[in-house]
Amino acid sequence: MLQVGPGKAYAMPSAAAAAAQSGDVIKITAGDYRGDVASWTVNNLTICGVGGKARLFANGNNARGKGLWVVTGSNITIDSVEFRDTTVPDQNGAGIRAEHGGDLRIINSGFYDNQNGILANAGSSTITIEGSEFARNGLGDGYTHNIYVNQINRLTVSRSYFHEAKVGHNLKSRARETVIENSYFMDGPTGTSSYLADFPNGGRVYLRGNLFHKGPQASNPNAISYGAEGLSNPTNTFEAVHNTVAITRSGGAFLAIASGTSSVTLAANLFAGTGSPSLITGGYAAGNAAQSNNVTSVASNIPGASSIASPNFWPNAALQALIGLSVVPDSNYTRDAPTPYASRAISSSRKAGALQSSP
Repeated sequence: MLQVGPGKAYAMPSAAAAAAQSGDVIKITAGDYRGDVASWTVNNLTICGVGGKARLFANGNNARGKGLWVVTGSNITIDSVEFRDTTVPDQNGAGIRAEHGGDLRIINSGFYDNQNGILANAGSSTITIEGSEFARNGLGDGYTHNIYVNQINRLTVSRSYFHEAKVGHNLKSRARETVIENSYFMDGPTGTSSYLADFPNGGRVYLRGNLFHKGPQASNPNAISYGAEGLSNPTNTFEAVHNTVAITRSGGAFLAIASGTSSVTLAANLFAGTGSPSLITGGYAAGNAAQSNNVTSVASNIPGASSIASPNFWPNAALQALIGLSVVPDSNYTRDAPTPYASRAISSSRKAGALQSSP
């Protein structure tokens, strides 16, 4: 075990990164670490904040011209660490530049005001994100995002909060498979993101129990995009079950899905818009989608959906009367997400949308 912090064996995380050996646990005392950047090249590491979050501020520095941390080792877990204010000269700096093998697991961590939150190289790897926050990342050029994952085997996200990406996307995944559950993707009243979630090369995408808000200042009228840059993954299927999508920007579409997509399945989703947005645009015929138990309404019936500080997607009484279900579309949907980073067991009562009862 390597201990990092004031009075510990290693004053800064970079010193522990240089000394680490496969299988080590690196414990970073909670607090602020400014201007210290690191490359993690060793396999099988657990790197965690202790006593709270270890808050890392780039302060104009970077590792290898790429990010605050560059991770090239295989099978790395990062727990309770925050990454803030990363910039690099080519304007593509990341809180974490992921060049890893195996799985990179991010738990209880945060990415704030970087050019990219996480930027992941293509490869035969996976990324797992749990209970983490991505906020206000992006340069404002449309090419940098809260998280940008190139073509890896799988991206899995749960209990996490993505909000206010700057012109870029709140989540962009080229992964062969992307599974996102019980998470929030939000613009709020002033956010300028393009897509709330973008899957430009298709892949197997499965969305369950998520809450989406597209705000009035968003730079793109469509909420979720699939296949816009070509369906280059071996499997190209899109499935969304028990999600709530609220749009307070007028017009646009809930989903933009490319023609040629193998299948689209929409079950028990709640779509609430402003100015009569389309359900599906982008070339895929809405009539070809397998649809069941979806409910369409207006965003004003979900009055708390735009609050970044305390998001509340519970519908008003008028909408509640419309969204009860007589069947359970997905028997494996057993937990929902009333607040970021937490989930709760679902009772026997079921409703369309992500939330099954009042938060």
